[in-house]
This record gives sequence, C-alpha cells and structure tokens, in this order.
Amino acid sequence: MEMLREKLEDLQAGNTILVGYCYDTYKQRHEAHLFGLKTTAEERNTYGYAVGTIRKIEKVRKSENIFQGGKYLWLTIDGVPGRHLFVKWTKATVVYF
Repeated sequence: MEMLREKLEDLQAGNTILVGYCYDTYKQRHEAHLFGLKTTAEERNTYGYAVGTIRKIEKVRKSENIFQGGKYLWLTIDGVPGRHLFVKWTKATVVYF
C-alpha cells in the first residue's frame, strides 16, 4: 500500500482517500475531514478515520452563490453522508493498493 498527497483538483472519481467525518451540532450536518501530514491525535479522535472512495466530484457553479464559483469543489465520498465543500487546492492523502 502506498500513500501520496495530491491536490483535489488532480483527483478523479474512483480515487481512494483517507477521510473522516463527524456531526456538527451547530451547523446541523455531517462534516468531512481530509487527513494530512500534520494530523493530530485529537483530530483523529474527533473525526475518526477510514479509507473512502470518491464517488463524485463537481465544480461549484457561480449560480450557487457559494463564495466564488470554480475555486471550490463538491465531493461525494462513499461512507460519508452528504456532499462536502472543499477548496480545490486542498490536498488529500490518496491510497494506492
């Protein structure tokens, strides 16, 4: 098994990544968390962590009025409820078997 860090804009549907999630009671939704080189034990305890496969990657359209269209991506990840917004330059840990 090999793990590499890659930008989200370089990923494709079907890539396997390290991911975790928790329920945010303030926002009333699940929030995904991508793990990196500086992930702390506290983050792992809060979000849990597992390997998830990216099911769908969508660019944010300007018509959605979320920040600035094109700079953000919606990710749908198997095993994580809902879809999640990330800046496309964020890095994810990709797992290769």
